[in-house]
Amino acid sequence: MKAKRLGLYLGCAAIVAGAAYFFGPVLSTSPASPGKVTKSDGKGRTQPPAPVTAATVVEKNMPVILSAPGTVEPLANVAVKPRVDGQIVEVAFKEGDLVEDGSVLYRFDDRIAKAQIAQAEAGIAKDEASLRDAEATLARRRALIDKQVVSEAALDQARFAVEGLKAGIAAGRAQLESQKTLLDYLTIRAPITGRTGGLNAKLGATVRAQDSGALVTINQTRPILVAFSLPQGDLPALRRALTGKATATIRVPGGREPARGTIAFIDNQVDKQTGSIVVKVVAENDDEMLWPGQSVDVGLTVEVKPRMLAVPVGAVQPAQQGMITWVIDGENKVTPRVVTVERIVDQMVFLSSGVAVGDRVVTDGQLRLAPGATVVIEEPRSKSSPREERRSGGRT
Repeated sequence: MKAKRLGLYLGCAAIVAGAAYFFGPVLSTSPASPGKVTKSDGKGRTQPPAPVTAATVVEKNMPVILSAPGTVEPLANVAVKPRVDGQIVEVAFKEGDLVEDGSVLYRFDDRIAKAQIAQAEAGIAKDEASLRDAEATLARRRALIDKQVVSEAALDQARFAVEGLKAGIAAGRAQLESQKTLLDYLTIRAPITGRTGGLNAKLGATVRAQDSGALVTINQTRPILVAFSLPQGDLPALRRALTGKATATIRVPGGREPARGTIAFIDNQVDKQTGSIVVKVVAENDDEMLWPGQSVDVGLTVEVKPRMLAVPVGAVQPAQQGMITWVIDGENKVTPRVVTVERIVDQMVFLSSGVAVGDRVVTDGQLRLAPGATVVIEEPRSKSSPREERRSGGRT
């Protein structure tokens, strides 16, 4: 019995000795002081400073931009229709051509019109010859009336003949002008400068003035309009922007350089159903990057606030307290600060409080940080292209 108890005591002693051997170094380590964070690697050593990238808080002018999706519209849209009936004998443009104001689009068969003009000119010439003869007859009868060689009735007859011929000549000239106008209608010219659409009437076709369809439609694309809608609450800012001729950035899908425009129109009423108001900006569009019917993104700069605090977008992160940024002090230790975000523009965050000009803030590597932790500032890593990442297998 005593032998069994002795064996049990020896086993317990061996277990206690083993525990002391393995856990003794950890238990003997002094606890961390309050307010400091120490991380052990399992061998009693603290981790090195966390690598981060940093930026400096600066002052910049903050643009107040109202953004909305928009649709490109032509500045002018004209459906070209004939004014007279006729057969097309010439089409002076191709589908999609850029035509100038006044350039010839269509020519109709004008032989009948020219013949009618020649006939009217001949009739006028005939009446003018008859008028000269009637005026000579009237002059002779006036000379003979005192000698009582001719009667008063004969004199009146000569006078009426002259007046009748003058009226006939005036009517002939009016008819001649009408025929010339009809001749002009047989040549259709571009009413505006713009880009032509598809041809609805081609060479040899006979068209009629009462037809409802257009021969061709012309859209003015230089300059061009972009229409978009904004909430009615933005109306005061929009009216100030219209007075100040505010500029807008027009971004086209596909990564091309944005176009520039100027606010040109605010609708005279708010849509009752949506509570929005239509706004239009005009862009020069010399390179015709904007096309009628195209969907774009519009950013209208309605105001610029000077001297606002600005940091890169990566420096501000959400937290339980709100939006925070990690500030680096002179000893390269970090402290979280709650900041007030005014607006995000492109890759910059504009702040109204929480930091000061010249403060250093962390822009990358926040996941490893804790209050009071020491950091080491590294240069930002350049972003490699997807092709380079595939070649390196994702290694950095």
